[in-house]
Amino acid sequence: MTGILATMPYIALQLLGIRAVLTAGGLYPPGPAGDLALVAVFAILAVATYRHGLRAPTVIALVKGAVIFGSVIAVVLLVLARLDGPGALFTAARSRGDDASIPNDVPLALEPQMFPVFATLALGSAMALLMYPHVLTSAFAASSSDTLRRTVIGLPAWTAVLGLFGLLGIAALAAGVQAPTGSAEMAVPLLVRELMPPALTGLVLGALAVGALVPASVMSIAAATSFVRNIYIQYFHPTATPKHQMRIAQAVSVTAKLGAVVFVFGLRNQVAINLQLLGGVWILQTFPAVAIGLYTRWLHHRALLAGWVVGMVGGTLMVVWGGFSSIISINLAGRHVQVYAALAALALNLVVAVALTPLLDWLRSPRSVDHTVLPAPAGSLPAQGTNLT
Repeated sequence: MTGILATMPYIALQLLGIRAVLTAGGLYPPGPAGDLALVAVFAILAVATYRHGLRAPTVIALVKGAVIFGSVIAVVLLVLARLDGPGALFTAARSRGDDASIPNDVPLALEPQMFPVFATLALGSAMALLMYPHVLTSAFAASSSDTLRRTVIGLPAWTAVLGLFGLLGIAALAAGVQAPTGSAEMAVPLLVRELMPPALTGLVLGALAVGALVPASVMSIAAATSFVRNIYIQYFHPTATPKHQMRIAQAVSVTAKLGAVVFVFGLRNQVAINLQLLGGVWILQTFPAVAIGLYTRWLHHRALLAGWVVGMVGGTLMVVWGGFSSIISINLAGRHVQVYAALAALALNLVVAVALTPLLDWLRSPRSVDHTVLPAPAGSLPAQGTNLT
């Protein structure tokens, strides 16, 4: 349930990126016509994933990866050449950031009091990423363990490309790109349109659009799979056949995409971004049960559930009370330190789970069955020290 809840705004965020690219490319006219263009693009995605499931984004992802790599590197090299290298780029961005005429200007360098914020945000985001259903779905769908190993080895290179996207944001500031108020996500597409010739602009913007479509499709499939396997079968239809499960998953996948479209059209861009930040706080609260559960079963399952409830409620209240900011201030030995709200909520989660486990064991609360233990072969003797109860 947490995975589905956290994935919905994530899909909407991909739609926001697609809309920004279409707008920069002149393919998103104002009014209903622009909305229809976005719906048409997403309808193609819905039909492809409905008919072909995970195969559709998998095949497209091969092309997407190559095009995104090439496009981003080409844009970065062009930007550095136009702005006389990285030193001049940062100097120009800093001087524009100090300009009072530019709204919402921020310093390029972190101030010392922001170090804990950056560190906890990086750590919490890395821990939360692996908890999302689409990451697990992609891993479980690998054709073999060797394929999964090769893919994981290549992930740092993809992370480096994301770092280059961050550099493009600074380049947009240095080049004086003026994104519309409340639409900062358009800065990079506008930078591409301003610096590159028309033909290359179309290629790069197309690559960015496809780069948003692929994860959106995988996320919708993952949300549908999570619902069918963990909710529908568990609580509503335990005897559902594989064909019936597939039909339900297809319907849920389409529903997830429609929900994302409603998110985009019904909410302001900033609200969708805020909900995605809140989704990161939510998904991290599954870390004790999912990740820690891989290494130890000492934590009681009911204690884990209680910790999850405290983390979900506490994390949500932290973000809401902070004006929908995922950064909160905590008091440590009389000193106020700003940290990522998801990690603070996770700390509450773990404290509750660890504190309740011995109490529930003392009360002789029954523990859940470990379904991951393989049954012993027929006729074999139990290992020494095995608890036969």
